[in-house]
Amino acid sequence: MSANGAKSGQRERLLAAMTVLAGSVGYAEVSIADLTSRAGISRQTFYELFADKDECFRAAYLLAARRVLGPLRGVLEQSDWWETLREVVRAILEQTDEDPETSWFFFVESLAAGGRIEPERERALSAFESHTEAFLDRAPADGFTLDIPPRALLGAIRIGTIRRVGALHMHIDAPTRAPEMGDDLVAWIRSYAIPAGQPRWSTGPSALLPAAMTADIAQVASPILRRPEPLPRGRHRLPRAVVARNQCERIVHATAEAIHAKGYVATTVGDIVLAAGIGRDAFYEHFTDKRHAFLATQQHAARETFSACAHAFFSHPTWPQRVYGCLRTLTLILAREPALAHLCIVEPYAAGAQAIALAQQMTALYEVFLEEGYHLRPQAQELPYLCSSAVVDAVFEIVRGHVAAQKTSELPRSAPQLAYIAIAPFAGAQAAAELVEELAAQPSPCTP
Repeated sequence: MSANGAKSGQRERLLAAMTVLAGSVGYAEVSIADLTSRAGISRQTFYELFADKDECFRAAYLLAARRVLGPLRGVLEQSDWWETLREVVRAILEQTDEDPETSWFFFVESLAAGGRIEPERERALSAFESHTEAFLDRAPADGFTLDIPPRALLGAIRIGTIRRVGALHMHIDAPTRAPEMGDDLVAWIRSYAIPAGQPRWSTGPSALLPAAMTADIAQVASPILRRPEPLPRGRHRLPRAVVARNQCERIVHATAEAIHAKGYVATTVGDIVLAAGIGRDAFYEHFTDKRHAFLATQQHAARETFSACAHAFFSHPTWPQRVYGCLRTLTLILAREPALAHLCIVEPYAAGAQAIALAQQMTALYEVFLEEGYHLRPQAQELPYLCSSAVVDAVFEIVRGHVAAQKTSELPRSAPQLAYIAIAPFAGAQAAAELVEELAAQPSPCTP
C-alpha cells in the first residue's frame, strides 16, 4: 500500500473512532489517547493527520453529514412529489438502522462541541434547507405544498433518529418501530399542507413580529435567575443557612455566565469560582464538580422557565391564545436570559448523558400544552400522538438555532412563527395562520 493510501486508512479509522467514542462517552470525555488506542495508530500519526481533537471532530462531522444528508438529494429530485415525503423519512430512518453511530453523531453528538462545529453544522443544515425549499417550489400547480420552515422540519425528523438509537445510549426512551414512526412523521408533515399556488405563511413577513414590538424586553420579562447581593465584608451575624443559600445562588449564576462565555468543555471550576466571587472551598461545600453545578443550574432554569410558561398558558381563555401566550413567554424569557438559554439549550450535549436526558425530559413537558389541540376539530383527532413530540422538537429546533447563533435577543420576533408551527397540525395550516395573525396583533400582558 502506498504512503497516501496508508494515511487515508489511518484517517478513516480515526474518524470512525471519534464517531463511536463521542457517541458513547460524550465529546468532552474523549481524549486523543482514546482515539489512537481505538484506531490502532500512534499519537505521532494522529498529529500528522490532525492538529487537535477539535479538527478530528470537525472532519468526523463532515463525513457524517455526507452520509446522512447526501442520499437525500436524489430522493428530493423524484417526480412523485407526495411520495417523496415518505421516501425522505424512510431514507433517514434506514440510515439510522444501518449506521446508528453515525446518525447519533450527526443529529445529537455534533451539538456537543458548540462553537467548534457550529459553522460546519450551519452549512450542512443550510444546504438541507436549500434542497427542501427547491422541493417545495416544485409542488404540482394543481396540488399541495407544505407551509413549514425547513429547519423545523429537520428538527422534528431528528426526533425519529434520537428515539431509534436512544436505547443504545440509555438516555432517551426506547426506539419505536421504523414503519410506524415513518408513517406517523409523514402524517404530521402532511398536516401543514396548503394549495400549491398559495404563499407559504410560515416563512413570510407575517410570521415575525416587527422589531419595535419586542425591543424593550426588560420591561416585559422578569429574570428567572436573580443575581444575589454580595454578603457583608468581614465578620457578620448572618445565619449559616443564609450564607450557604447566597453562595449557592452565586455559584449557579456564575456557572451560567462562565459557560456562556467559554462553553462547557473549556470552563473550569476556577472560572466559576472567579465569576461567583467566592473561595474554592465554598464551591466544594455545595457541588462536587463542574458537572454537578451545571446540572443544578440547568434544572433550576428549566423548571422556572416551564413554570412561567405554564402560568402564561393557563392565563388565557382559548387554546390558540394559550399556546401563543406560552410561546411568547418562552421567547421573552430566553431573550432576557441569554446565558441560561445557552446553558439549557446548547450546552447539555457537551455536559454528558445526564444533562442530555434532563434536557429531553424538560422539553417533552411542553407536549402537555398540545393535548387540547387533538379535540379542536375532527381531523385533529386522527393525528398520531407523535405529532406532539414532532411539534415540540420543531419549535425547539428554531429556538436552538437562534441561541446557538447568539441571536437570542431576536427570538421574541419569532413567537408568531412558533405558534403557527404548534397550532397548524390541529387547526389546519390556513386557519392557523389567520389565528396567529389575530393573536400577534393584540396587545399582550406583561410576562410574570
